[in-house]
Amino acid sequence: MSDGVRAARSNGDRAGAVARAVGGSPDPASPRVLIDHRRATGAPRTPDDEVLSSLVLLQRVAAGTVSDTVRVFSPAPTVAFSRRESLHPRFADAAAAARAAGYLPIVRPAGGRAVVLDEDWLVVDLVSAEQSRRDDAEVFRSRGAQWAALARTWGVDARLGGVPGEYCPGEWSVNARGAVKIVGTAQRVVRGARLFTASVPLRLSLRAHALLTEVNGILDLEWDPSTMGSLAEETRVEDEAVRRAVAGFFAGAGATRSSLGGLLPGLGAALAEMAADRVATSRESTVDTGLSGA
Repeated sequence: MSDGVRAARSNGDRAGAVARAVGGSPDPASPRVLIDHRRATGAPRTPDDEVLSSLVLLQRVAAGTVSDTVRVFSPAPTVAFSRRESLHPRFADAAAAARAAGYLPIVRPAGGRAVVLDEDWLVVDLVSAEQSRRDDAEVFRSRGAQWAALARTWGVDARLGGVPGEYCPGEWSVNARGAVKIVGTAQRVVRGARLFTASVPLRLSLRAHALLTEVNGILDLEWDPSTMGSLAEETRVEDEAVRRAVAGFFAGAGATRSSLGGLLPGLGAALAEMAADRVATSRESTVDTGLSGA
């Protein structure tokens, strides 16, 4: 048996085992493209590390030039703000606080309220072509239920639903023990495609936690810091096991592996083009005037 066949069979066995534990079939029914990017802590930023690259990926899937894709990555230090927050009178101060801490302030491509992301997080993007728009609430519910079930396979007392006082509050967050948020989810829909993204703290970084507290204070966003959880506080599962599980379940055992740069020619130029709308670079508020949702 060749190494390639052995690896495919091993991945298939893992995906099947996870699916049985979750209570369903591996997702999706047919394999997707899988981008599993690993970033070394402190490494120079590259387009592959950037949260906004997911928006470029969404554009290309919508245009039909890229197949349905699952992207698994730990981002470079980033504070992802919502469009509404970018209009806050003190947004420039919040962006300045992010930069002072070594985090890039951006206007996020999907959902919610401010989130502080770095190498201690795992972000999983599901980008799918969509001929007719699905019900957003049902997508949130079904995907959230999958994440809760996956977390239970790792030994987490995971439940679907938000907890009072959580950061970036949402009805379809995944919590542990009904006490702390461990998975945040968001969506972005354009004509022809949908981005569903899940953000998972693998462990709590003191600097990220402190920065989120500072940013929320500047923007008058109430939250209870004690509701921020992580997988490391709930289970002994290893990071690599989590990555394998989500890749196998969401991409399928036969997924075609690719790099973001290989899949998206001209990615750097595309990111530079959207920077004026998405990256806070001055004392002026950054307004999301880029691609609009369908």
